[in-house]
Amino acid sequence: MNKIKVRDLQTRIFHWSLVVFILCSLVTANMTRFFGFNLVNQDAWLSFHLGVGTAVGILLAFKIFWGFFGSHYSRFSSLHLSRQDLLRYLNSVRKNIKTSYPGYNPAASWCVLLIIVCGMLAVLSGVAVFSLDEGRGVFRFLYRHFYEFATPLKLAHLGVVYLLLAIIFAHISIVLLEALKHKTGIIAAMFTGEKPSSAKGISLTTTKPLTLLSFAWVLSPLFAVFHLSTAMGTTQPAALAIPPIYKKECAACHMAFPPNTLPAESWKSMLANLQDHFGDDASIDESLKREIEQFLVKNAAEYSLEESSIKFIRSIGKDNPPLRITAIPYWQEKHKTIPQEIYRRGSIKSKINCIACHKWSEYGAFDDSDIRIPRN
Repeated sequence: MNKIKVRDLQTRIFHWSLVVFILCSLVTANMTRFFGFNLVNQDAWLSFHLGVGTAVGILLAFKIFWGFFGSHYSRFSSLHLSRQDLLRYLNSVRKNIKTSYPGYNPAASWCVLLIIVCGMLAVLSGVAVFSLDEGRGVFRFLYRHFYEFATPLKLAHLGVVYLLLAIIFAHISIVLLEALKHKTGIIAAMFTGEKPSSAKGISLTTTKPLTLLSFAWVLSPLFAVFHLSTAMGTTQPAALAIPPIYKKECAACHMAFPPNTLPAESWKSMLANLQDHFGDDASIDESLKREIEQFLVKNAAEYSLEESSIKFIRSIGKDNPPLRITAIPYWQEKHKTIPQEIYRRGSIKSKINCIACHKWSEYGAFDDSDIRIPRN
């Protein structure tokens, strides 16, 4: 029995890259929390999770492309997908009979197909969840009207991921069984590309343009991860045209809060009683007050597409709109785990000093990836 080439370099890069990126996506999604272990902060790692999820999608798209145009053993046409082949193979496994397939055996063939399908569903559902839960991404335009579907989509995304994991575990189990019991060399083939076989070897060469394209494609996820991991949270949101009078009158005592942090009724109620503005007299000229009120009401939370604004509105309800941002249920939920001593740090001093931790808060943006809590 001689060794034949069954895995081209592109397929081997694809395989191990997919392993690494799926592991990274599981860790950054903090999947271990379901078993009582919290390894990472999901919000802090969201941008990296998005990057590795995109990398998985790019790799699976490559596998589909390579399944049609790649070398012989990488093509879908070389898979053993008939029901009879699968039953015959499983029966041989049950009876501990050694089988020999130059390429993928029937069980591995089905695993490859199912991993592609479930992997793509996981990626696409993740993209949808990102848009409908975070208000960003390619489907951001659907956020305002379809955000209520975010929770069902999260459950669907999680279900597909668990199904994908089950298929991967089944694949690993079969591979280990074959490798340990029958010494098929299936694991070594994913490193060296070669596998012992009595069959005649088939050339794995492809045209030069196709080879260049395939290498560029299968290596591109590395750049996607780097770009998406670093780009999120570094772009300043569109600057809101803040009237100078608002900054002058309000920022003199505290941060000039962006209008999309409270609903219109909250701003109206607040400005209607400036004589007793949280214990201080903040009265101003009536014409100036009207100018500030017009700005705040026009850009209030219910008219904003920012994730935080919509979640503020959802949690507030229609009755008794709060006058304090810190009284908003969603704000309280997001900040409940922060120790009180952090708010007493010299660079923060107060819960309402949003800009100390949210670098784009003056523009009304409170993305999780932008959070930087000062150390002192």
